[in-house]
Amino acid sequence: MADLKVFLDEQIQILREQGNKFLKREITMHDFKKVSGKFGIYAERGGESFMIRIKIPSGVFTSKSIQLLQGFIKKYNIDNIHPTTRQAIQLHRLSLENVLDIFKECVENDLIGYGSGGNFPRNVTSSPLSNVEKDEAFNVTPYANYVSDYFLQRMDTYVLPRKIKVGFSNGKSNLSNTTLTDLGFLATIKDGQKYFRVFVAGGLGKSAQVGVELPYLIEPTKILYYVDALVELFKENGNYENRNKARIRYILQEKGKDEFLSLYNSYIEKSKNKDLDIEEPQETIIPEANEGILEENNNIIEQKQKGRYTIIIKPIGGIISSKDFNNIIDFIENTNSSKYVSLIATMEESFYVNNLDAKEAKKLLEICSHFNQTTKLSQSLSCIGVPICQIGLAQSQNLLNSIISHFKESNLNKDLLPKIHISGCPNSCGRHQVAMIGFMGKRKMVDGEIVDAYEFSIDGSFEENNTRLGKPICDILVKDIPHFLQEVYENLESKNTDFNTFKDTENLKNLCDKYCVK
Repeated sequence: MADLKVFLDEQIQILREQGNKFLKREITMHDFKKVSGKFGIYAERGGESFMIRIKIPSGVFTSKSIQLLQGFIKKYNIDNIHPTTRQAIQLHRLSLENVLDIFKECVENDLIGYGSGGNFPRNVTSSPLSNVEKDEAFNVTPYANYVSDYFLQRMDTYVLPRKIKVGFSNGKSNLSNTTLTDLGFLATIKDGQKYFRVFVAGGLGKSAQVGVELPYLIEPTKILYYVDALVELFKENGNYENRNKARIRYILQEKGKDEFLSLYNSYIEKSKNKDLDIEEPQETIIPEANEGILEENNNIIEQKQKGRYTIIIKPIGGIISSKDFNNIIDFIENTNSSKYVSLIATMEESFYVNNLDAKEAKKLLEICSHFNQTTKLSQSLSCIGVPICQIGLAQSQNLLNSIISHFKESNLNKDLLPKIHISGCPNSCGRHQVAMIGFMGKRKMVDGEIVDAYEFSIDGSFEENNTRLGKPICDILVKDIPHFLQEVYENLESKNTDFNTFKDTENLKNLCDKYCVK
C-alpha cells in the first residue's frame, strides 16, 4: 500500500498540471479526461466545475468512509450526494483543487479511488442484501472484498484496453446484475455446499451481451484464479486500437462461445500455477430482535433474521441532500442496533439500511419521509445525464422528475407501473436495457428539426435464471413521455392488470403508434 500511495502522489501532481492546462483551455476536455478518468475525476459539461467518484467497496460504508464523507460535506459546502449505479458515491460542482484534495485525503485514509474511471477494474459490486436476504444462498460480500483487495494491490501496474467490471450476487434476485457484467459470481448451494456459478463477457451499452455461464460450478475459495485469468485474457486479447471494441464481450463475439470459453479456460489453467486461494471468511451472526412486526412494501424488506428489517432509502434520481444524509448517519449511530446496522449504497442509486428492529425501522422511515420515494415508479432509476455528463445526449434526471411531477399533479397515486430505467445515451448507465420499461436518450430529426427523444423499450430483466435484454419498441418525444405513461397507467387501472400482462397486448401497440415519432 505504501508504494501505491507514493505512486498516486506522483500521479496526482501530473493531474494537477493537466487540470490547470485544461482550465486555461490549453488542452481539450477529452485530453484532460485521458489523464483524470483513472482517478474518478471528470470535468463537468461546460468545463467550469468538476466531479469525483469515490469507490465504496461493495457499497458498504465503514465508519471511516462515513467520517470522511461527512468531513468533505462540511469542508467543501457540498449540497448533494449521488450514489451511482456501481455502488460508488459521486460529488459534484467542485473546483479542481477541491477534487484533488478530496482524492488525496481518501488515499491517506486507505479509501483508494484510483480506477474509478479510465482503463481499470471498476468498483467490485455485491448484493446489498448479502447476509440478510431470506432465500439467499450465502453472504457474498466478503468474497467481493477479496477481489477489491486483489485489484487494489495491482492497480498501479495495470495496462488494460478498457475497464473491467466484476460483481457478486447472493442468489436469484441478482441485485448485483452478475449475469450482465464482465465477470459475475452468483452464489448457489449444491449438496449442502457453497459454490459460485460464473458468468463471463456480459455487459450493457452498445452491443449488449448477457454473460456466458461456465459449464461448471467453482468453489468460493478459488475465485481469484478466475479474476486473474480474465485480466490476463483481456490484456493479451483486448482491442487496444479501437476503444469502441475494447470490452471483453467483443472478444466473445469475435471468437464465438466455444472458442472463447476454451481460451478463457486456458488462462484459468495458467492462473492455477499461482497461489491465489483465499481463506473461507467467518460468518457474521446478526441476532434476532423482538420489537414488533412490519409488513413488507417498496421500502421495507423483512430479513431472514427474525425481527430484523432492511429499509430502502430512495431519493428521486438518487440525489440526496447532504443534510438528509447526515440525518441518516446520526440516526444509525444512535440506534440500539448500531453495532449491527449497515449503510449500503446500491446499484439502484439508493441506500439500504440493514439489520434494524421494527421500532428503529419505523423511526428511520419517519426521518426520511419528506424525500423517500414509495412507489415503484417514483423509485425509478436515472443516470446523471446532461448537464453533468460529458457524453450524455439527454437530460435524463429532468425526464424522471417531470414524470414523477406529472403523476403527482394528476393524482395518479396507485402503485401500478413498474420501475423505469432511464439512460441519457446508449451507454446504458441507467441500465435501461434490462428494465421492464426502459428509455434511452437520443437526438432525432423531426420535421427538419433536431429534437430530444427517447427510445422506449420493454421486457428486460436481470433475474438469475431469466436475464434478458429489453426489446426496443419506438421513439417518443421527451415532452410526450409523461402523457404516454399516464395512458399506460390508466389502461392498467381500468383493466385491473399489471404491465407484465399489458406489454403483450394490442392496446400497448396502439399507444406506441399514437406517440411514436418516425
